[in-house]
Amino acid sequence: MAGAKLAELEEFLKKADQAHDLVNALKSEDSNVVKETQDKIDTILANDWEEEDKEYSTKDGFSKSCINKIEDNNNNNNNNSDGGDVIGGFPDMPTDQAGFMRAVEEDAAKRHANRQRKEEKSLKRREKGNEAFKKGNYEDAIAEYDIAINLTGWNVNLYTNKAQCYIKLSQFDKAIEACNRALYIEDNFAKAYIQKSNALIALNELPAAVECLELCQKMAKDTGVVQRYLDKARTLLEISTDNASTMEKVSPDTKKEFTHLLSKLDSDKAFEVTISAEFTLKSLESTPNIKLFRAMGGIETITKQLQNFQDHTLHIQLLNILKLVLSRDQLSLMVWIYSNPAPCLVLRAKDKQFRPLLLLLLQRLIFHDNDEIANLFLEHWTDPQLAKTFVGCFAEVETRAMTVLIVGRAIRHNNFLLRFKTDLLELIKKISSHICLVKDEEVKTWISALSGLSMTAVARRLLDQDFWQNFLVLLGVAGDERVREELLMTAQNMALDSGALSEHGKEITAALVELCGTAQCKRAPILLNKVLEKCPNTLLAEDNGQFAALLKIIKNRTALDEDLSTAVKLLTRTTAVSVQARKWVLKYSILDCLVEILEQKTLLKGSSKHEIAILSNAALCCAHCYQDAAVCKKRNERDVEIFLKHAKADKGSAIQQNAAIALARLATNSPELLEKLRDLRGLEVLHSRFSNPS
Repeated sequence: MAGAKLAELEEFLKKADQAHDLVNALKSEDSNVVKETQDKIDTILANDWEEEDKEYSTKDGFSKSCINKIEDNNNNNNNNSDGGDVIGGFPDMPTDQAGFMRAVEEDAAKRHANRQRKEEKSLKRREKGNEAFKKGNYEDAIAEYDIAINLTGWNVNLYTNKAQCYIKLSQFDKAIEACNRALYIEDNFAKAYIQKSNALIALNELPAAVECLELCQKMAKDTGVVQRYLDKARTLLEISTDNASTMEKVSPDTKKEFTHLLSKLDSDKAFEVTISAEFTLKSLESTPNIKLFRAMGGIETITKQLQNFQDHTLHIQLLNILKLVLSRDQLSLMVWIYSNPAPCLVLRAKDKQFRPLLLLLLQRLIFHDNDEIANLFLEHWTDPQLAKTFVGCFAEVETRAMTVLIVGRAIRHNNFLLRFKTDLLELIKKISSHICLVKDEEVKTWISALSGLSMTAVARRLLDQDFWQNFLVLLGVAGDERVREELLMTAQNMALDSGALSEHGKEITAALVELCGTAQCKRAPILLNKVLEKCPNTLLAEDNGQFAALLKIIKNRTALDEDLSTAVKLLTRTTAVSVQARKWVLKYSILDCLVEILEQKTLLKGSSKHEIAILSNAALCCAHCYQDAAVCKKRNERDVEIFLKHAKADKGSAIQQNAAIALARLATNSPELLEKLRDLRGLEVLHSRFSNPS
């Protein structure tokens, strides 16, 4: 009896711990946690009431009550011959309250330590199971997960790991059962829903798979991941429905003809497959026949036969069928992507003659008009040999440019670089070292590829040195305006975290300033700003001719446009940090040009953003130059009148503030101009601007 009582005490203490955890959860600030806790409490209470009902009643009516059981236990205890102190029928329990509580605490500590030991053992078993799974020993993995479950049955990941093993073993019903157990423990566990849907898809229970994932979207937190699986399930359901509809509409004769055709296409004899491929290609000129070909499993047959045969001519025929079907029917394309075609294509890529066709197919998919399809293809392309294939294609001169283009686009996909990092980094290094060898006819392709690569930080670091060394060469041969704009956009990305840009800043700045002044090039001013942020001193080399170029832009201005805005902004930025730059502004008479711009134009309502920027930066650039007293003494009263006009008129603008700064410096460094400012009652204006800036 003593053993039974101790077991009851352990059960009671276990429930006490559970109650304590539930009470703490009810105090949570997260309303979802509180709701989940309330649901768990309702479930526990409902189970307890059910157990009580069983305890109180039997088929024959009432049985012993709890009170009767306690009385029986007490009677048994009274018959004990040892006569020791007993509380509630538990032997060796202290009779005082402090001793009892101490015993309870000791027991709780022991149970906690025991639980920790079990969790540690369970973790080791789980790790062994994971290792077995990686090696493909799925049955061994299941055995390890089962041992871990016996130790810690509340760990939902153990059940989904088992489910994954069962899916690999094609034991889909067992996989569903394992997922259901996980969901019984944690009903919002997304991984369990996803694994369950995978098993349902394998059983062709597509409506159930969609329903499972829709429920997951409502219950789970990470709905972004779930959405991808739900899209796949819905697409497969759409394909299945369309296939069934196609089969219903087709005539018996056509169905018989295609059955015979596909049986020959699925032959293990190369000559039969070759003849069948010729007839298949002709029959697929009709769109309804393409749908029938898909509905009868033709795409899967093509994929399988590409892997089975070594004949190059046959490969070309099969690939031509595939290209035709995939380009004419989007559902066929989805079937092909979901059928995991990578292994067969990678295997065939060892054939150098096959590589151009392979790259052409990949290019059509990766540059598909529908970005979702391109991303889906890259998401499902997990074959580890893919990057090695690209390296091999890059080695061939004929396929090098297309390889660069495809990799440049593919690498934009979030997981693509991470998945094939080692080989892709090797390939990017090769691409970087070949930039200087690009032929004129390949420039457009390479720039497009570099544009894609520049969107990834890892690729930018690898390309950094070679890109800037050859940037001016590429700029010189990029005759087409769109190609040049893409190159400048690529350079913008490359400038984000470049370490090599400062080494070539002088030459690049010179080229960009000239480009701003002579061509309608939207991205040149933007890139020039980026370059100057990285290497601000590049404009300060007098032999570079930069100020002469900027002066040319300012003097030859026809309107207050973007080119002029960029030129004035560059001057302002440089004069803010360099005394030498301010001297050159005077030397080239740029200061007079800026004052003239401010004299001719006043900010009006509806002014363009370029006009606002030009006037504001012009006033600030003049203010920088007026820091030198010698400069101010050479200025005349006209300057005071012009800046006072802007300080008064352009209320609440940056121009107003910059004009006020210029006025203050003129008055501080020139007594004559100070007197003029007094006569024009300008001191009151300055006082109001600096005491109450807008």
